[in-house]
Amino acid sequence: MTRRYFTLAEAQRALPKVKLHLEKLMALQDEVIALSGVKVHAEQMDLTAHVLAININKRFHELSFKYYAELEAVTKLGVHIKDVSQGIVDFYSKLGEKDIMLCWQFDEPAILHYHTEEDGFEGRKPIQELNQKLAEEIRSLL
Repeated sequence: MTRRYFTLAEAQRALPKVKLHLEKLMALQDEVIALSGVKVHAEQMDLTAHVLAININKRFHELSFKYYAELEAVTKLGVHIKDVSQGIVDFYSKLGEKDIMLCWQFDEPAILHYHTEEDGFEGRKPIQELNQKLAEEIRSLL
């Protein structure tokens, strides 16, 4: 799959759709984790417990399938989900010839940060700095 690059405006417009996908992923992840914690010991099973264990496993796999289908759907939009639990999402973008990531976290109202691939989330910088750099780049072309 080829990498999709977003302008800041395109990434901002995509946020509502991305947020819906992320909400589904978070809910599915919580359910999968809860089910994975259920332990039924085979030596203590009667028929009823055995059927229950089958249904728990079946539900676990159904939810896991839905989780990965949802992850695939958002990835096909060109969005890079970095951490579902923390709600961290990156959009590939460019600053001149350099790849950068427009970075959004679930509780933020808009894309407020960017970073390089090397710096990652810890190296996030305010989006205003990006706007200044883009303005400088445009002035240098004139």
